[in-house]
Amino acid sequence: MRIVLCTSSNIKGTINYREYLFPDGNPEEWRGITIFGELLPDGTPDPAALDLLGKARKTADETDDKAQLLLIGDGLVETARAYFANGADRVFVYDDPALKEYDDEQYAAVLWHFVDNYKPAALYIIQTPCGESLSYDIIKQVKTVMPFDGETTITEKFPAAAAPDPSRRGELVICEIP
Repeated sequence: MRIVLCTSSNIKGTINYREYLFPDGNPEEWRGITIFGELLPDGTPDPAALDLLGKARKTADETDDKAQLLLIGDGLVETARAYFANGADRVFVYDDPALKEYDDEQYAAVLWHFVDNYKPAALYIIQTPCGESLSYDIIKQVKTVMPFDGETTITEKFPAAAAPDPSRRGELVICEIP
């Protein structure tokens, strides 16, 4: 499993990130290139998540895998559908009124539940205040149960998000709140 904490860049089409690698004895068990997506205050998809979805789509196509998105919050089902048009094969939604307001402990429990149950091959987290807090918590938890190969800082060009295709469909997975 790779956990990737993405930092912003001023150069369009370039992403800077820190990658944490946790090798597992059975790589076939870990599938899906997953973006932890956050919404803007008005409830629309974060443009950075859409850009990263372009990276996930490219990687998924190269590895015969799925481009996935993870959403945590309240009232997200309709918003989740918008990500299919932008290249997601599968969107996982933890949707509950108790998750409306961000809470470190609650969101970390949900994120850990996702990792433990759906085993993403890679988890990209945008470095927002919420994303940074969550990523360090999940990295710390994963380090306690899996071997750790180390941290790498990488700068990489990535494709711009594809033009939305409103006819594109994917799988919406409504997840059980832990």
